[in-house]
Amino acid sequence: MGPRNAVVRPAADLCVGLRAEFEREINEADVLDFARNCGDMNPLHIDVEYARSTNLGARVVHGAYQVALASAMAGMYLPGRISFLVSFHAQFIRPLYFPCRAAVRGEITAWDPENMRGSLSVVVAELPSEIVTSQIHVGFTCHEVATKVPGPRTSAVRPLPHTDAKLVLVTGASGGIGSYLVGELARDYSILAVVNRRSLPPELLAHPRVLQLKVDLSEPECIPNIEEMLGARSLYGIVHAAWPGLLQGGLLSVSRQALEQQLSFATFRTIELARLLASRSESEGGRLVVLGSTAGTEKPSLSTAAYSLAKASLEHTVKLLAPELALKKITINAVSPSLLPVGMNLQANERQRLMAKAAVPLGRLCETTDVMGAIRYLFSSDASFLTGQTIVLSGGQI
Repeated sequence: MGPRNAVVRPAADLCVGLRAEFEREINEADVLDFARNCGDMNPLHIDVEYARSTNLGARVVHGAYQVALASAMAGMYLPGRISFLVSFHAQFIRPLYFPCRAAVRGEITAWDPENMRGSLSVVVAELPSEIVTSQIHVGFTCHEVATKVPGPRTSAVRPLPHTDAKLVLVTGASGGIGSYLVGELARDYSILAVVNRRSLPPELLAHPRVLQLKVDLSEPECIPNIEEMLGARSLYGIVHAAWPGLLQGGLLSVSRQALEQQLSFATFRTIELARLLASRSESEGGRLVVLGSTAGTEKPSLSTAAYSLAKASLEHTVKLLAPELALKKITINAVSPSLLPVGMNLQANERQRLMAKAAVPLGRLCETTDVMGAIRYLFSSDASFLTGQTIVLSGGQI
């Protein structure tokens, strides 16, 4: 059990990656009291014989009880007393049986000091097995007076400035191509950079037009988390550069879960990002660009068949979304480069790179500047009538 008094942590001390943890004993009296107080008297929680007769085999803690533990994390530990909760998005992974001892672990995944808004990821795990039973994402604001907050610290993400620069969302922002695109786009736009495991390079974290947001795009609540950080702000464009990795092997050898993840990034996430842009764009419209690959429909690869299938699906998703987004004056296009010697392709050895280069009539590999040139054009007014297309950067390969 942690201290009864809430942690008093000023907003100036909040930053992405800040963590806290407490443990809680959960016994029968706790669950029955919770059931009476909230009115959820479902027999799975209160009736021993009934719960034993089900496929669960025993009584379980309410999902709402675990959400309440996340509320305790936010209100008492992290951020602590200054927090005011605005949203919960919960995923219940496994049943939590009682009596038990549970660990509650929180981590700030997004923090905007200018608008005093943030997101907190809370994991509940049964001890001592460490089996995760739920993951809860908490949106919060702080009720400190904004003038008390000093300038952003180097360890925290910087806020987006109040400028006339349009806002662009970039997924996969910490990847080899993603971080380059963030730096280039920040010349003309304010950037909300979505990262997962790795943070942005220090120079981008310190950039006055870049705000980092840590979100796992493989999780179902990722889009609500992005909306939390956007607040009331509108979007001009999205660059979807995130990808779950390059799968080796044919379709018969790849696991269903891995294949579903590839297809999810290509289709479901693209559709959800399109919905987000459609709901956030202004009357002038907007731009959505996704990163494809020549390994899609152009030159499918049997050695990376799942990747090729997903990239081909991405191209069809773009084509089918175009007529709907056009009604909102939003264009959507795919930029499909050949081998880029960055990110996932850094694993390619020198011999593989030389072979790839030899196959390009222009005599060189595709570069990040080529991709940025295509995106810069698609974001411009000159491309306002171009939508639903796949721009192939092959260097003349057939």
